[in-house]
Amino acid sequence: MFNFTNLMRKALLALLLVAGSGAALAGPTYLVTIHTQAYSGESGLLDFSLGGTADSPLAIADLWSFSGAFSDEFDRTSNVSGSLDSGISMDNTRASNYWTQGVILGDDFSFKVQFSGDFETVDSAWSTLFAVVLYDTSLSEMWAIPAQFELLSAFNGDPAAMLITADADTSVTVIPEPSQLLLMLSALALAGLALRRSRRA
Repeated sequence: MFNFTNLMRKALLALLLVAGSGAALAGPTYLVTIHTQAYSGESGLLDFSLGGTADSPLAIADLWSFSGAFSDEFDRTSNVSGSLDSGISMDNTRASNYWTQGVILGDDFSFKVQFSGDFETVDSAWSTLFAVVLYDTSLSEMWAIPAQFELLSAFNGDPAAMLITADADTSVTVIPEPSQLLLMLSALALAGLALRRSRRA
């Protein structure tokens, strides 16, 4: 006998799995929060850089949702596009890739970042490094390296990976994507429905 409910449940599960796999290929979104109370009252520069070797596969960093006392832009390379308001996108196609932004320290600074590009799928021994560095206003003294993300390419059968380091004044958390939340909620709903039906039987 044809079971329409069972068919719809399988179709919904397949659709959710496809949506979830698409989100996985895009890479997770990270929320980086930098606590700068130790430098209260100082003016400084936050430098965002993305660099690898000439043999590193393409890597792209998208940054958005900036929060904190940002001031004027200090400098950027030509492969950086966007703004604080619209979001920043940068890639590793140049030898030196950076965006440097003036900041007034004392409060928290935060932003979201997501990585994409060929490093996820291309087999390579070369990685790319995304780093956030805090300098004085002349770039002559480095005060701190709040966070670093090393983008490891797929290599010799190993999948691509991310090595994250953060100093004591910085937190890095993964933000679930909407499709991942939908997948989890739908799985819970289906489990609840199955449990309810088993109790009735």
